[in-house]
Amino acid sequence: MADRPSQSESIYVEQLFAMRDYGRTTLYVDFRHILDYDEVLARAISEQYYRFLPYLRRALIECVSVYIPGYLYLNAHMASTASSGLVTRDFSLSFHNLPIVSGIRSLHTDKVGRLLAVSGTVTRTSEVRPELIVGTFTCVECKTSIPDVEQQFRYTEPIMCRNPMCQNRTQWELDVEKSRFCDWQKVRIQENANEIPTGSMPRSIDVILRSEIVERAKAGDRCIFTGTCIVLPDVSQMGVPGVNAQIQRQTQPGSAVEGIANQGVTGLKSLGVRDLTYRTAFLACMVQSGDGRSDQSASITEEQEDAQTVLSGLTEQEREELEAMVVSTDIYPRLVRSMAPTMYGHEIIKKGILLQLMGGVHKQTRDGINLRGDINICIVGDPSTSKSQFLKYVVGFLPRAVYTSGKASSAAGLTAAVVRDEETGEFTIEAGALMLADNGICAIDEFDKMDLS
Repeated sequence: MADRPSQSESIYVEQLFAMRDYGRTTLYVDFRHILDYDEVLARAISEQYYRFLPYLRRALIECVSVYIPGYLYLNAHMASTASSGLVTRDFSLSFHNLPIVSGIRSLHTDKVGRLLAVSGTVTRTSEVRPELIVGTFTCVECKTSIPDVEQQFRYTEPIMCRNPMCQNRTQWELDVEKSRFCDWQKVRIQENANEIPTGSMPRSIDVILRSEIVERAKAGDRCIFTGTCIVLPDVSQMGVPGVNAQIQRQTQPGSAVEGIANQGVTGLKSLGVRDLTYRTAFLACMVQSGDGRSDQSASITEEQEDAQTVLSGLTEQEREELEAMVVSTDIYPRLVRSMAPTMYGHEIIKKGILLQLMGGVHKQTRDGINLRGDINICIVGDPSTSKSQFLKYVVGFLPRAVYTSGKASSAAGLTAAVVRDEETGEFTIEAGALMLADNGICAIDEFDKMDLS
């Protein structure tokens, strides 16, 4: 980092001091800076990310020890509870602005361990729970303490007691005070509506968020997750009825059965068939908003900044066209004519849909009650007068729009459904169509065919 160009070096040194001031432990690195600085390093990080992650963290700790050495260890009163006197903070790196964003459908085994950016719509979030990173175990028989046992995505105990007189391999107690935990959250993401091939069901994948990036994604948000694909043991398969007793019998430590069975894999041994007891998940190190929509409670300065970013993203020709449109007198009829141009007539409906897309003005009463300015529209008419085509047109170009049919959807499917998680057995809320289209437009077809309840 000391060999960097002065500008990017100052960015990250300032960020280190800001980390200390705000008590954070995550350094956010723009991947484009690495590409400009050293292309070989950028290729190594992107192709072997999961392998290099411990070395990257070690480099960050060395960097912290150079610039802000006092922030490297936890406070003295917290350190006194730990066994080794001083405990290093768990620093982590987050990469963002990767040049290519993949879809969920392209995540295969060749992508395992590589640095990727994946976009998707969040459909379900779990609660934030503590995850054990490094455990300290106490032997029940001789009370020997075994520190720093690293956890491998499941509860990992020491193999054998260190005391040469004690042969304990199974009886362990976790010492919670001397172990280290971090925040953990699981998020289910689904393919964006415009990325699903025709006639296919949307695919979904679990994303694991840790430490400071938990609670960044809410149900319905379209997000870009940066991280890597990992392979996990599929714990949910153990709960399938019928398989349960068989797997438990085969994975019990006492009963060592011949052949494949003692590897914890079920299947017909004679045919060479094994059940798939592994699945892929996505371990994220960064969460970014996929559509640059600002929150409705954003201040005026933020809105002005938004306008500036939109203008700076346009080409010179587009900017000139925009300025010419602002000056012209008949802008409203022209915008109405450009709505769904393949459909002839229906001017009033087009005007209504255009006003709905623009949205009204949000007001606030003196009592602090928000009056929303959003407009709801119901289109009624004879069959085959292109009502559904208007819905499909709006959903086709609007970034946060959801199309659903009233004939096939229930009340739970529209608002939110309570779903039981396969692994933990806990109940989580899965977002329905209205929740996914928050701050966008939810297009409901066949409204009259909907169930009264």
